[in-house]
Amino acid sequence: MAMDRARQVLKDVFGFPSFRLSQEAAIAQLIERNDNALVVYPTGGGKSLCYQVPALCLDSGITLVISPLISLMKDQVDVLVQRNVKAASLDSTLSMDSASWVKAEVLSGSMKILYVAPERLNNEGFVQMMSQVKIALLAVDEAHCISQWGSSFRPEYLKIARFCEEQDVERVLCLTATATPAVVDDICKSFLIKKEGVFRTPVFRPNLSLRVEVAETLNKKLDILVPLLQSRTGPSIVYVTLQKHAEDVAESLMARGLQDVLVYHAGLPAPKRQEVQETFMKSDNGIVCCTIAFGMGIDKANIRQVIHLFMPKTLENYSQEVGRAGRDGLRSDCIMFLAAADMQILQGFCHGDTCTKRDLQLWLQEVALKALSSDGTLDFNLYEQSKTYDIRSNVLNLCYAQLELDYGFLRAITPFYSIYEITPRGSDERANIFKDQTKAAVTLRRCWRDKGNKFEANVVEIAAQTGEDRNDLAKTINRWEFSGYVQTRPSQVRSRYAVLKNPLPKTSDGIEKIADELFAGMRKREEDGVAKLRHVLELATDDDCLPRNLSKYFGGEDTVPEDGCGFCTFCTTGQGATFSPNLVVQVDKKQISAILQACHERDDPRLLARMAFGITSPRLTALKCSTNHPLFGSMVNTDFNALLTAFDAECSKVGYQGTLPPPVPKRTYSQTTTGRGGSSNKRGRRY
Repeated sequence: MAMDRARQVLKDVFGFPSFRLSQEAAIAQLIERNDNALVVYPTGGGKSLCYQVPALCLDSGITLVISPLISLMKDQVDVLVQRNVKAASLDSTLSMDSASWVKAEVLSGSMKILYVAPERLNNEGFVQMMSQVKIALLAVDEAHCISQWGSSFRPEYLKIARFCEEQDVERVLCLTATATPAVVDDICKSFLIKKEGVFRTPVFRPNLSLRVEVAETLNKKLDILVPLLQSRTGPSIVYVTLQKHAEDVAESLMARGLQDVLVYHAGLPAPKRQEVQETFMKSDNGIVCCTIAFGMGIDKANIRQVIHLFMPKTLENYSQEVGRAGRDGLRSDCIMFLAAADMQILQGFCHGDTCTKRDLQLWLQEVALKALSSDGTLDFNLYEQSKTYDIRSNVLNLCYAQLELDYGFLRAITPFYSIYEITPRGSDERANIFKDQTKAAVTLRRCWRDKGNKFEANVVEIAAQTGEDRNDLAKTINRWEFSGYVQTRPSQVRSRYAVLKNPLPKTSDGIEKIADELFAGMRKREEDGVAKLRHVLELATDDDCLPRNLSKYFGGEDTVPEDGCGFCTFCTTGQGATFSPNLVVQVDKKQISAILQACHERDDPRLLARMAFGITSPRLTALKCSTNHPLFGSMVNTDFNALLTAFDAECSKVGYQGTLPPPVPKRTYSQTTTGRGGSSNKRGRRY
């Protein structure tokens, strides 16, 4: 019996005497009924075993795990390797030797579990490699990212279902810790999961005490927080919103007598983040002040306190983060602080991804008027487009997804790399690639750049110069690598799209209409973000048991005892927290004037509002008005919409034109500014 083998694997490999929750039923769905499944377990509920055990029970084929974070993949692989399981990740951090070894093990059939990011499914070489092996099971971690109803929607996840179909994947397991009923429906629809294939456990954890504190200033918060930390009986996590908050709070805690307080956020160097995580994992009573970048993959059983010193932006985030407390089943405290100023900051960041309609029109114009490649597809460098049109990369990816899913204009297909660095593995292997007399191989050797012990081939330029098909050039390079002749390092990725029967309109009116609709969608997502903030506020202030309200949100209202949890703010005081978020902050005209003097652009009020509020963008970076500018984020406590109104009034006075020669060329429909996008800002960055 398949499940007898699964129980034996659980004991022999993983050291557990029995399954818990509905793990056994979920695994039976996969290996006995050979059907797809969705597992919705809280953080720390044991989701990974639901694919790791089947991976070792299936006689043939590989288990492919789609995971969004490299650090998570590495942690999982390390644990599996320690248990003598043949597992690996394939990611951008691997050396050429390591990547070549992983690929060889996959092709040989000896690799049992392979972890990749969702973006990897669009890698030409990867798709070609996976088409040569049998995928017995595909596991989708953080599966809520596939749903546009979720708070963590990622367009890359939309391509997983198509990959499963095209690669004839035998069975699929989706996993998530946070899924509302609408998100569950989206996942099941995408992966053809039947109702009986959904396995979920209650969100309610009876050992967690969910409490709310109201404090309007950081000092008042610290007055409450410090005694809590001083009386802790185990490690504590203190979540904040901005990177700067993490450092400021840690300094304040140490100034008040707490020792060895750690700091963690995405702006720290990777080695430092790893050091902080390892130190915390080993500690018995450590404190870490961090953004939400900390916690993914943290499986520490004795965390006694999870403090949200600043209000979380969604209930999905809140549920996942408090779920890191008390995994050993012992009483643990989870305290959320409310402050009107914090609400204002979070509302402002809901507006951060919206670009201007004009930028959308400029982008759509390029897409619509681009000439087709020789294979009948369109290809674009999205990094360059993000800089050129001042559209954040995640927003640009979503725009392309909308052209595909909502309009049916394009279909995203495998992207390609422009440049390949090709390193022969030895003299014999070098001789083998020179013996290859196929047309594409001869063309490559004639046109590549000889760099001594390696070669550099720009397949886009070579194809344009010679008329050779770019795809044939890339396939030849991949064939050499699969044969063990060379190691490759591709770069400069270009996203590629097939043009469907209903092409993009090429007229100004047609382009403007779509831009208006896309912009309306962005504004709707802003409103949805604000609504999610209100859900958090309602949870904290409602006259009802906090765990019961949280369970209702995730569709499990019957899981909390009728008389409540007995520990939360409402259950212990008889009422919800008293809090009014309606802080009215007047726009400071002197600060507005200072921003206008620093940034002379007047064609985009939102650009100026972003600078004032502290939300970076590619264009602000190009203008040197972003994270290193002293006025960037100087009005972070002002209502974002009020800023937008104020700057719109100023821009309208000059006809939405620059008042002085700007530091970069003026943008028009035929000419756009460019600049480097992204930053590691500590003031405006949330992670």
